[in-house]
Amino acid sequence: MIPLLALDSFKGCLTAPEAVDAAAAALAGHDVCRMPLSDGGEGFSTCLAGCLGGVFRTVPAHDPLGRPLLARYALLENGRIAVIETAAASGLTLLKPEELDPLKASSIGTGELMQDAVEQGVEEIWIGLGGTAVMDCGAGLLQALAPLPERIRIHAFYDADVPLTGPGGAPAVFGPQKGADEPGVAELERRFRRQAEAWKAAYGIDPERLRGAGAAGGIGAALAVCLGAEMHAGIEAVLDAVHFADRVRACDLVITGEGKADRQTLTGKVPCGVLRATRRHAPGTPVILLAGKVEDREELLAAGFDAVIQVTPEESLKSNYLDKSLARENIRRAVQDLVYFRD
Repeated sequence: MIPLLALDSFKGCLTAPEAVDAAAAALAGHDVCRMPLSDGGEGFSTCLAGCLGGVFRTVPAHDPLGRPLLARYALLENGRIAVIETAAASGLTLLKPEELDPLKASSIGTGELMQDAVEQGVEEIWIGLGGTAVMDCGAGLLQALAPLPERIRIHAFYDADVPLTGPGGAPAVFGPQKGADEPGVAELERRFRRQAEAWKAAYGIDPERLRGAGAAGGIGAALAVCLGAEMHAGIEAVLDAVHFADRVRACDLVITGEGKADRQTLTGKVPCGVLRATRRHAPGTPVILLAGKVEDREELLAAGFDAVIQVTPEESLKSNYLDKSLARENIRRAVQDLVYFRD
């Protein structure tokens, strides 16, 4: 058996490389293809820098609550391309649960990283949209940016193709996970609708028709409408960069995963991208989804995963406590059991 380990981070607990290492620990004696992945969220710059070669630059910026921090981004092709992830300075993991406040959180830190990249003379900015604590439609980001030189081209990679507003829009889908209660979600919906109308009047572009507009709390729409960014599905770009098609054909089992798997997984997250790419390039290969927590299991199975496995015991979920060592062990045990029953 030659398994391909194509896992995203288990957000707030394990990075993608750590999750892959934990799965690989159960596969002694097997040839293993390791493939840590990102869909535009946490780990996007690390993934691309590792695949394409690059260096990191660390600069001062501000977190979603305006506190100073140091954040980094990658430089590729001798500084021609900057790879920035919104999670680096505007990320959900930068705040404690009690600090989450999507009505006040700002994306200014992401704008500061972009501005530094411009000042370094880059020609392209690749920005990964995901993992943020903000719902400001990119207002902070735009505030931090000076007018862009004509040479700059922006490519935005969204982790979920979610519209700006509506029942399946950013406030309804992402608001609760970023700390919004029901009245807060309603207020965010009003703000997003007002911003969409203002952009439509100012630029003649309807952000509701744009792919990835709701990604990163509306930053996707801000980049596309105000800065002319080209929008891309993040996981598809990453899978191309790591030559997934060639590597999956050499394997006979694919194990993918993320921290929480539910119906949002099917909007363009890493496991969804891995599943679709496997069905295109190696249609007979089983694809197993691991997650710290699983919801909407039947929808995930109906989408084509051969198995969906929750690696965290229910009692651990109830205690709301899980450190890195426990998370690694849970993944290792799940893969060990999977291989045992498969063999």
